Amino acid sequence: MGDVERPLLEDLKRELTKAFVPLVEGCVIGASIEMPPAAHNPSRKQYDADIILDRVLHRITGEHRVVALLDVDLYTSSRDLNFIFGQAQCPGRVALVSLRRLDPTFYGAAPDPELFLERATKEAVHELGHTFGLGHCKYSNCVMCFSNSILDVDKKKAAFCKGCRQKLYRQATFTIRVWR
Repeated sequence: MGDVERPLLEDLKRELTKAFVPLVEGCVIGASIEMPPAAHNPSRKQYDADIILDRVLHRITGEHRVVALLDVDLYTSSRDLNFIFGQAQCPGRVALVSLRRLDPTFYGAAPDPELFLERATKEAVHELGHTFGLGHCKYSNCVMCFSNSILDVDKKKAAFCKGCRQKLYRQATFTIRVWR
C-alpha cells in the first residue's frame, strides 16, 4: 500500500521465505491495494491500522496469509498506542507492517538499505508470527519480542527463539488419524 519500492519487496520476499521454511511453499508479491481514506487521521498525521487491517482482510481471497507493507506512519485506535511498527490478527491471515519508522532516514540518519531490510524483515516475521497464533515473547532477542522503540527492533534477531519456533510448528502442523 503506497510507494513501496520493488527491490525492497523482492528482498523481503526472499527473507520471509527463509524465515518460515519449511512451513511455507512460497512467497509472492501481490497487487497494490488502495489505502482507505477513512484510515487517515489528519490531526495525528497518521493512519489507523485497525481500519487498514479490516480493508485488507476484506480484499483478500483464498487461505493465504498476507502481509501488507505500508509507507505511512501507523497508530491503533483499538489499543490506544501512539505509533506501531505493525499489527496482525492473532491468529488470522492478515498482517500490516509500516515501513515509515523502520527507515533510518526517519531518525535523521543516512539511508542504509541493509539496515532498512533487516528491520523490515524482523517486523514482517513478527507480525506474520502473530497470524500463526504466536504471542509476544519475553526474550529480548526473539523476533516475537514486543518492540516499543526502534532500539528494541535493532536489538532482536530476525529469528524465533526455540520456544516460539516450537509453538509455531505446533500451530502450523496437523495430525492425520486413520480410523478403521
